[in-house]
Amino acid sequence: MKTPRYDWVLFDLDETLVDFPVSRALEQTLQLHGIVASEERMQEYQALNHRLWGQYNSGEIDAEQLQQTRFSPFAPAGVNPLAMNDTFLTRIIALSQPLEGVVDTLLSLKESVSMGIITNGFSLPQRGRLAKLGWHDWFEPLIISDEVRVTKPSAAIFEQSLALMGRPDPARVLMVGDNPKTDIAGAAAMGLATCWYNPHGQEGECAPTHEIRHFSHLAEIVLG
Repeated sequence: MKTPRYDWVLFDLDETLVDFPVSRALEQTLQLHGIVASEERMQEYQALNHRLWGQYNSGEIDAEQLQQTRFSPFAPAGVNPLAMNDTFLTRIIALSQPLEGVVDTLLSLKESVSMGIITNGFSLPQRGRLAKLGWHDWFEPLIISDEVRVTKPSAAIFEQSLALMGRPDPARVLMVGDNPKTDIAGAAAMGLATCWYNPHGQEGECAPTHEIRHFSHLAEIVLG
């Protein structure tokens, strides 16, 4: 039996292991609250949400401010924007599915290496989707930015993860993610090996240790 090239594999969650069905979840959320899900409203939400996430990642606003503000322009009279946000997050859980090749790859890895998750996101949808898929005991540590109050690519979130892992040799830890900045650059700055999951062949200022287009190729990289 081959010795794995890495002892640990850390994963991003959204658009790396599972999809993030924003458009469908948003459309259903608006409809459930009696709002016409027009293209104009959908685009307005997307623009506002993108701006707020930038402020959140830079520490200008906290998670509650983000979640309330992004639905404030749409909430009907008497409806708390946070209630709309909760509806949206529960729809994310209900609609999310593993990306192609992920389940088989995780099954092939979990008996040979330790696996963890470092994700920028909120507790409800991140933990909810793992529980829905039956993956809740596959990953340790599970680091969610909402819970630790720091986001990727900050060194602090990777440092916290390594501490929980017992401080392994960073060169024996592989970070897998789809975002060149938050996942790849953030992990590389801490000395971790990196694998950019780049299914669409995007160009990016990114120098990963490995790059894959198909998730199934990860097993060969890790297991040697």
